[in-house]
Amino acid sequence: MRLSEALQALISNPDDLSNLPQLVAKAQELENAEADYQTRISTLQEINRKYLAQIPIPGQEQEQKEETNEEPTLQDAKAYLEQALKGDK
Repeated sequence: MRLSEALQALISNPDDLSNLPQLVAKAQELENAEADYQTRISTLQEINRKYLAQIPIPGQEQEQKEETNEEPTLQDAKAYLEQALKGDK
């Protein structure tokens, strides 16, 4: 029996509360199923966002390459230190 039908039967005969524990159990079952369903949807949405973030978008690739600074090399550090220790000439 559907929950709405069982509640309607309870309304039509309020003196008979023998089905009330079953109705409460059914309502809890539906709430748990809904919570699980929402959790699954949220997880799938997060996975989709991560996958979409991996797809390169034309035009944005070049911007990202320009923004990334190259790490200084040992030679760059050596040249900087020599320049700094010698002073301006």
